[in-house]
Amino acid sequence: MRAVLPAVAVLALSSPLAASADPLLQRLLAESAKAPVVAFERTTKAEIRADPGKEPALVVDRFTPKSADSGSWTVVSIDGRKPAPQELEAHAKGNGTPPGFHNLHRLLSQTPTSRREAGGKTIYFWKSLPKGAVVTPGGDISGHLSAEATLDGTALDEVRIFAGEPFRVKIVASINRFNITSHYKTGANALPFLTAQVVDTDVTAPMGMGGKRRSVASFKPL
Repeated sequence: MRAVLPAVAVLALSSPLAASADPLLQRLLAESAKAPVVAFERTTKAEIRADPGKEPALVVDRFTPKSADSGSWTVVSIDGRKPAPQELEAHAKGNGTPPGFHNLHRLLSQTPTSRREAGGKTIYFWKSLPKGAVVTPGGDISGHLSAEATLDGTALDEVRIFAGEPFRVKIVASINRFNITSHYKTGANALPFLTAQVVDTDVTAPMGMGGKRRSVASFKPL
């Protein structure tokens, strides 16, 4: 799902670019490292479910910070109703660190390449993620994933975490597709705020963990 850019829209620039050597990227990652965890409400709609009988179609939850880097989750509703105890337990297992701009410096700490579009956008590309960046029930898959960050002028627009090709996890599971696209807008504190996130995966695995899934989440600040 990598964007295909018209040749006329891309300046011929694609070279190794260390984060420490690029002022724009350096500023962005420094801001991420200092950014607090913010309060938000998230509405997640499942467009494709591997098991519709067990997986909810609509989840509304909230994250409330307790300190600069920690907080708690509250499940507001699942499919329009009050969540059952087992659903709360499943939510707690699947949601640790909240998504957001405060995580970006950990994900994008390695050396990227870049390209610049004629329209003023800069796209940074990381071939792999640092160890521990993305950990699944099957283990750490960070080394199999790449990242692209798009800046529109000086503002963060989009971050995409994806697998360039299928890969196996612990022999028994195969990740056929893995793509997470996060969209940002400048928030009230002048820092990027996560407004939407699309998760698109296709996994072959035993015990009901496999299947195709696609969800779209929208975020609003609290």
